[in-house]
Amino acid sequence: MTLFTSSKSRADSARVVAVGGMLFLLIHILSRQLVPIDFNVYWQGGSDVLRRTGALYAPRPALPFTYPPFAGLVFAPGALLRPTSSAAMMEFLSCVATVYLTSQIIDLAPHRFVNFRNSHPWCFLSLGATLMCCLNPVWETLAKGQINLILAAVCLFALTTDRRFTGGVLAGLCGGIKLTPLALGLVALRQRDWRFILGMGCGFTGSITVGVLLLPVESGLYWGRLAWDPGRVGDVGFVANSSLNAVIRRAAKLVVPTPGGQPAIVSIAWAALVVVTVIAGFLALPGDRAHPTASLGVGTAVMLLISPVSWNHHWVWMPFIAMWASTVIRSRAIRWLLGIVALPIAVLGPQLVCRALHATARDPRSVVAWWASSAIPLATFGILITAGVRAVRESMLQSSPPIPGPQPEPPGRLAPAGLVSTHVKEGTS
Repeated sequence: MTLFTSSKSRADSARVVAVGGMLFLLIHILSRQLVPIDFNVYWQGGSDVLRRTGALYAPRPALPFTYPPFAGLVFAPGALLRPTSSAAMMEFLSCVATVYLTSQIIDLAPHRFVNFRNSHPWCFLSLGATLMCCLNPVWETLAKGQINLILAAVCLFALTTDRRFTGGVLAGLCGGIKLTPLALGLVALRQRDWRFILGMGCGFTGSITVGVLLLPVESGLYWGRLAWDPGRVGDVGFVANSSLNAVIRRAAKLVVPTPGGQPAIVSIAWAALVVVTVIAGFLALPGDRAHPTASLGVGTAVMLLISPVSWNHHWVWMPFIAMWASTVIRSRAIRWLLGIVALPIAVLGPQLVCRALHATARDPRSVVAWWASSAIPLATFGILITAGVRAVRESMLQSSPPIPGPQPEPPGRLAPAGLVSTHVKEGTS
């Protein structure tokens, strides 16, 4: 669905906003009127920018501001409102983004209810959005006031719009707010979408330039030091981190617990995994835009796996990854097995799974905690490798020369007399 380009798309967009509004009212009524903890970081960062305190990256008693300076400028208008009002606005936008993502999932997912979807679009969209909110990344993003759903909706529109340069600019601006969307440039690179790549470069460079001009001190601090320190966001090995970086660091602690810092071999192993992931993703990506499910699934999987920190609430792309994974895994038994293993984590999240199984989430020797935090990223990594290897194998089969054999005679040309007589004899014998 492309927004606001025809009467049908305008009706679809109005439906998305209306269902998002109803979802917001339902959540707002059922939830307590508190300022979510992560949104409070956004509001405080925007307030620091407005008041020119220079304390954007100063230590805080709660959570620090860990985003680029451009993000502080984006959050500044929200700081003009009271925290509760601004949080309600963020929640409304997140609900609309959730419904928009749901509408795209419905359009992409193969299902047997096409007639019901077409005849009852309101019911289908509302039911889909409700199921979407049952996923841990979605409900945790809404509960914490995170910006993940909004960024995911903007990135999805950027990847699917026909205006490729504009889409690239939007993706680049999202990268200026949170660095991880920049990894989606791999999709455009594989498809040789140079206009998108140019737009992404312009958007990201523009976000840095605006930050340097308006917040020079903060920009120097962030791009000079903070951007290169993953530990600034907290314990990289914590159970809620669902990236390959966290998986390998937790595995190292599980095998050989070290009281101090981990050996350099762990960082080298993570760097090697990042390279393998990017190569496998590049090979698994389709070479054109005719396969959006694979493009979105592979692109977002690579983005989440290679990021130093991918908290479980960052995985709002999980339905797109699951749809793509179902096309890669051809064995129904394996699909069911992975679904049974991943579903509790996808719905509850690693921390609640640990609590339900009476495991300590912060215990580096806990096998349960390692499984709860590593099952989904490891499964995604394995499926990505499978898709990459399969793509190489199919490419080799297509490029291999045909098996030599008897060449057919050109039309209109008679076969040799001896051959004809042989055929006649064989046919009459």
